[in-house]
Amino acid sequence: MKQKVSPGSVSVVLLGAALLFACGSGGTPSAAPSDSTLTGMVLGAPFSGADVLLVHPEQWKSAGAGSSAILISDTPNLCAQITSGQTTAPGRLVIVRLEQRDANAAITALTSGTFTTTGEGTPSSRYGDVSVSGVDAQCGFSKDFTDQVSIEVTAAGADGTSATVDLNAHFSQGGSLMGGVTASVPCDQTAVDDYLNRNPKCG
Repeated sequence: MKQKVSPGSVSVVLLGAALLFACGSGGTPSAAPSDSTLTGMVLGAPFSGADVLLVHPEQWKSAGAGSSAILISDTPNLCAQITSGQTTAPGRLVIVRLEQRDANAAITALTSGTFTTTGEGTPSSRYGDVSVSGVDAQCGFSKDFTDQVSIEVTAAGADGTSATVDLNAHFSQGGSLMGGVTASVPCDQTAVDDYLNRNPKCG
């Protein structure tokens, strides 16, 4: 059973204005500053966030349509990787999954509150979890999931395009993550759904 750990000094801040090599609505990368301090040890190696997106998958097999996911890579040009279908190797991708439901169990935009690994899909729930996947230099694929995690959404845009999240994650293989990221939202949604539903293909 997963246990909640107390939040550390970890902030994943998602704002609609800044993203390193962010993508526009059509998925075309554009240079923009990023303030990423997300760091830790995952899949046996140090991790430092280089690029980040906030997306709302519509056909992701791991989440309900319209839920939220924060995608954080340790390689640049994440949206370009997604739209091309080619992952930079070696590299890792951290996914912070957030799913908030109303009293009728319908998925809604994120609001402030604690997100836990229990109650997924139930009315008035706030479900959240973190996973990491990676490819080595030969495109060998690996993945890890949390055994302890604390996620606190401290602020969120009414339209679902921004959120401020405190994150403390420990993984089953012994790694952990903490840090801060400032990012904007967009990347082509069809490409995002396809990317999340398959193992990486290396470019």
